[in-house]
Amino acid sequence: MFNLKENNIQRKTAKLIQNLQDKSIKVYPVKRVAVLNNPNSQLNFENLKYVQKALNLSSSQFDIFTFKEKNDNYNELRGIVASKEVFSKFGKIKSPEILEFLDKKYDLLLDFTGLTNLFEIYFSLSVQTNFRVGYLNDEGLYDLMLDVPQGDIKHFADETARYLKIIGLIK
Repeated sequence: MFNLKENNIQRKTAKLIQNLQDKSIKVYPVKRVAVLNNPNSQLNFENLKYVQKALNLSSSQFDIFTFKEKNDNYNELRGIVASKEVFSKFGKIKSPEILEFLDKKYDLLLDFTGLTNLFEIYFSLSVQTNFRVGYLNDEGLYDLMLDVPQGDIKHFADETARYLKIIGLIK
């Protein structure tokens, strides 16, 4: 006999399985890392070196993307710098450099921004990556959300390395 409740649960289960399959993580060694950063992130050259060492990766494997407000006085790390002004009034990105960054495929995204505004969220979601790591938040945008104090880069790096080793993404 047809049971509506079981049919609905079966449909919901199938949808959850499909979502899980669409969201699957490929477990292979991390070779390319995208780093999202902003002036409040506390990411500086020394902290970046610490992250690279914790993940056992070289600096050439990292691409840095910094989002800042137009008037922020921030000593950027090497890499791409963006602000709201890179968008046209129709929401299109005007910078070929940023489009190139967003077109690359990365194995890992490290988001140190804390997602403080819509633009940071947009850029975080636009990075093509296999695995996303960021601070604990209500949006649930990451595969791994770390409950560490924002700006504590060394703690963030240590926890990221610990979990990525367990998962098998780094050695």
